[in-house]
Amino acid sequence: MNNKGFITSALLYGILSLFLVLILGTVSILGNRKIANDKIKESALDDVQTLTTNPACFTVTTNTRGNLTITKYSDTCDKTVFIPETLNGQTVDEIGAYAFNNQNLINITIKSNIKEIYSNAFTGNDEMVFYIKTTSNEIRGTGTQEEINNAIGTAWGAKDATVRWDY
Repeated sequence: MNNKGFITSALLYGILSLFLVLILGTVSILGNRKIANDKIKESALDDVQTLTTNPACFTVTTNTRGNLTITKYSDTCDKTVFIPETLNGQTVDEIGAYAFNNQNLINITIKSNIKEIYSNAFTGNDEMVFYIKTTSNEIRGTGTQEEINNAIGTAWGAKDATVRWDY
């Protein structure tokens, strides 16, 4: 075989090898995508558990249990809200009526520390998404998960909202 034939063969072999590596790598990536997506989701959910919104965004009062009720949310704060578990060392366990009134919220994460959400707490936040990290029977006065999913507009005031349960 002359040099020209050898170089051509080597070049074709190299291109074929590269092509096979790309194809096999793509198949491997596609096969592992679901596993990777599940891990990303799990990691994101873990992060959500630790994230909170700036405490200065919330106005609170002390309720009859000695814990805190969120009574107002500042309209200058983020439209993605993570309800804190505590503020100034006190447990936050209620969201008061009209607390998030007309804030144009995108979504809100409510963790298991919230035990009561008053009527119309989210009035005027149409089409928002609720991420609720507890069971419906842990939140007083809200009914079953199905009732909340179907009647969020009448229960909490956010029309056409989506409720995602994650517990």
